[in-house]
Amino acid sequence: MYKLMIVDDEPMIRKGLHTIIDWESFGFAVAGEAANGQEAMEKHAGLKPDLILMDIRMPGMDGIETIEAIRRADKECHILILSGYADFTYAKQAIAFGVDGYILKPVDETELEEYAERIADALNRKSANKALPQADERIEKVLEEAVRGFGSDRQREKDIEQLSVALGRPAEGFRLVLIEWSRSAELPIALFAAARRRLRDIVNEADAGWVFAAEPYTALLAKGGSPADSEDRLLDWIRQAAGQNGKFIALAGERFESGGELAACFGRLQQPMKASFRLREGCLHTLQDVVKVTAGMPGNQPLPSVEELSHWLYDAVDTGNEEAIPKALREIGGRLWNHSASEQTVKTAFAQLLTLLINRLAANYSELNMQEELTAVTELYKQTNYDAMLDGLAERLVDLIGRIGNSSSVPIMKRITAYIERHYNQNLKLETIAERFNYNSGYLGKMFKAHTGEHFNTYLDQVRLRHAVELLQQGYKVHQVSEMVGYANVDYFHAKFKKYKGVSPSYYKTGGTKN
Repeated sequence: MYKLMIVDDEPMIRKGLHTIIDWESFGFAVAGEAANGQEAMEKHAGLKPDLILMDIRMPGMDGIETIEAIRRADKECHILILSGYADFTYAKQAIAFGVDGYILKPVDETELEEYAERIADALNRKSANKALPQADERIEKVLEEAVRGFGSDRQREKDIEQLSVALGRPAEGFRLVLIEWSRSAELPIALFAAARRRLRDIVNEADAGWVFAAEPYTALLAKGGSPADSEDRLLDWIRQAAGQNGKFIALAGERFESGGELAACFGRLQQPMKASFRLREGCLHTLQDVVKVTAGMPGNQPLPSVEELSHWLYDAVDTGNEEAIPKALREIGGRLWNHSASEQTVKTAFAQLLTLLINRLAANYSELNMQEELTAVTELYKQTNYDAMLDGLAERLVDLIGRIGNSSSVPIMKRITAYIERHYNQNLKLETIAERFNYNSGYLGKMFKAHTGEHFNTYLDQVRLRHAVELLQQGYKVHQVSEMVGYANVDYFHAKFKKYKGVSPSYYKTGGTKN
């Protein structure tokens, strides 16, 4: 029987967990229980349980702290965590320490039985493997040496021969797969080691090849003709091993005939894996996929002006053109990759672009919290996948459009008149505004007249002159105000002022208040 320990601060729940399912039918016997984290640690040391059923929320030393402490001494014990809080963010901390599952209270019997069966199967496989010769473990060590390039030249030929004998020679050869579980700095290495162990168990059970460390990757050497030779089956196995983290990039090389070719095959996969930022997560890719993805990013093209690129995004956000956001981001990304096929360079350029964009928006939208908005720059650097980075940026900018009142739910004429208020000093024309807001200029002109009661040019003049009065009363000179509100010709400004205000601009310089 495998030993089970139950940890919960509530006596009634501990008692209920004894009998909620028939533990013995799955090969488990309740060997002990604990009421808190400290007691659990002490009893674990003596009982050496195979499975711990633990509440995640306990007074004093909680489940997370207890699991972390237990893992320092015991990497093999299986752990299921229980919680009355549907808080995956909190539970993810426990998952990082290699727990087998997360069950919400009240406990569902069927779900607990499924976990018990799965863990019992894993323990049975482990027991069976211990009874077998340690040949597979020795082979993994040789494989790890092989991808590192073996030892001295004198030993190389002998090592290759040893590897070839150990691996045998499957009729359909071998295939090497490199897996990068996730490059997120927020995920602990222990999580990736657990994923590697799970994949090793699956592959060993099917006698489909060998799983070994090829840092920073997990390597799978698949036997040709085995279940691992099926890309669909192999992808399913990798997804199972990845678990709830679920993030990985897998790259499969070409088939080769003998173990002596392993180091060369590994070398051919290393450089393409550096393009993993551009590959879709959760997929098994081939070298041809990498060629397709990187074909449009030759590098060495002139660096586009980041300030100019930021104008594209600014116009989309400022006009509330939500559909243009993802298109603009893709176009910008393409230009940046053409300059430098480097993840770091592209991220840095996007960070600069985003900073410029937020600064420009903050100048026109006082409700924006600069510090809060600039957290998008920090989040950008954490992204491990290019498509996910652009999707995240697009979502954030579309959300920003809503926060500044420019979303598509706001009536179009309200958005346009607000746009004029922000940009009246620029060279505005009905045609350019119609283009930015995706309208036919003739139709927009009719809408504008019906909404405001004025033709576009008349409305623009009135907005400019209203602001001109404010500036004149602040003490600016007439020629300065003319330029500040968008009239390049001061005589033309005088004429417009006289037409709409009935007096010359200097009237307001002398303290006049006529409207």
